[in-house]
Amino acid sequence: MKITIVGGGNIGTQFAVHSAEKGHEVTVFTSNPGHFGKHLYVVDRENRVLHEGDIQLATNNPEEAFRGAEMIMITMPPTMMIPLAEIIYENTDADTMIGFVPGNGGFEFAFSKCIERGNVFFGIDRVPAIARLIERGKTVCCSGYKDELFVAAIPGAATESCAALIESIYDIPCVRLPGFMALTLTPSNPILHTARLKTIFRNYSPGVIYTSLPLFYEEWDDESSELLLACDDEIQEICRALPDFGLEHVVSEREFYNANTVEEMTRAITTEKSLLGLTTPAVKADIEAVVFRGMKGNVSHRSEKRDAIRKHMQRRLAWRDRLQSRRAFRRKDSEVIIDLNALIPDLHSRYFTADFPYGLNVIYQIGKIAGVDMPNIEGLLEWYDEIAIINDKLMLSDYGVTDPGSLRDFYLR
Repeated sequence: MKITIVGGGNIGTQFAVHSAEKGHEVTVFTSNPGHFGKHLYVVDRENRVLHEGDIQLATNNPEEAFRGAEMIMITMPPTMMIPLAEIIYENTDADTMIGFVPGNGGFEFAFSKCIERGNVFFGIDRVPAIARLIERGKTVCCSGYKDELFVAAIPGAATESCAALIESIYDIPCVRLPGFMALTLTPSNPILHTARLKTIFRNYSPGVIYTSLPLFYEEWDDESSELLLACDDEIQEICRALPDFGLEHVVSEREFYNANTVEEMTRAITTEKSLLGLTTPAVKADIEAVVFRGMKGNVSHRSEKRDAIRKHMQRRLAWRDRLQSRRAFRRKDSEVIIDLNALIPDLHSRYFTADFPYGLNVIYQIGKIAGVDMPNIEGLLEWYDEIAIINDKLMLSDYGVTDPGSLRDFYLR
């Protein structure tokens, strides 16, 4: 089969290796095709080769990538999916299968034109394994392969063939989901990442810096678990409120981690071997970046940038003078030491830009249509609204989904 993989990152490289190893003709659509060699590897943490295979082509040319593709697997973040959907629509026909992993974030709405045309559209609930690039375009380290994956398609009749294909590529059993919305409501990254980010950065505002940050999973705490479980329960309420959508297979985080209490969840996450060593999304900041990175807008000229920073400092931060501002900044309830190697949240990370305005926001909108009260999910979105630099939310109303009837028409095909 001719398979095109969109994205040359962690999951894209992993999928490319597995597909090529099974004899498929693999093309990788990536912004940096020059980084790719022909022979790719999946290795374990000890750098032992687990899988390897030869791809046919790496390209940034849409026509080369998509013309003649029998299946397209998208591993890009949701922030790219609306323009990507148009490119794929223009360069394929109705015979091409279109899939994505992980299966949340609202991809199905962005690709509604392809679905209406007759393309089979499918997704996998979670990533098959934790993947981290060792060398871009050559080697990816993978650990924690799932015992099973959950697959669904639009139209529902195509789920069987899509699941069988994924099984043949990964050698992982696939559960055939009765409804596609089960993927959209999968409570993985949309609540796992967002709950943890709010707990770590709850006091963040432009000008605040951090001299150290915990590891994202390995130093997970009870406060993060409490918020995660509260959001997890709200998603299960949505599932119960929509009995006709085949949501009985939406695996809660409680079930996924076999943890029913705050303490059990914290223990499960901090001891999960595949998550060890993963850091919190942050960037180093000097005194300018501490202020400027948190500002909305784009000021490119050096003098304009200096003026904007100076005015912003005067208005928001009450600096005593420039020299002292390099040493300390006093907020109402705390003192934060300015260090030229200090950290600020990486608000351009997909943990922020994908999981809040796409993954969690789509879940929230479905919940509102279902009439479910979601104070914890709503609180996460409100917090992100206050700090976001990129917040281009996917709105279901843009695709005609505004009430239970239109929700049913979209998903139950």
